[in-house]
Amino acid sequence: MLKEITTYLAKSGKTMYRPSVSYAMALMHDDHGFCLACGDDQHGVEPDAERYACTACGEEKVYGAEALALKGLLF
Repeated sequence: MLKEITTYLAKSGKTMYRPSVSYAMALMHDDHGFCLACGDDQHGVEPDAERYACTACGEEKVYGAEALALKGLLF
């Protein structure tokens, strides 16, 4: 799976990450989520998950692929 990720500046001033539509579709098919804080993908995440803790960075910024799409967090 090709990781297509871009960065953006959050309201807090922190650099955050977001996946492309095609990458999110691949995540959805594999039951993975995506961490907005570090860009890591997480295993075993429901499509509608929001604010799960990331196993890589510890931030509660893991979202399921459908939740990312609904929130407009894809590019």
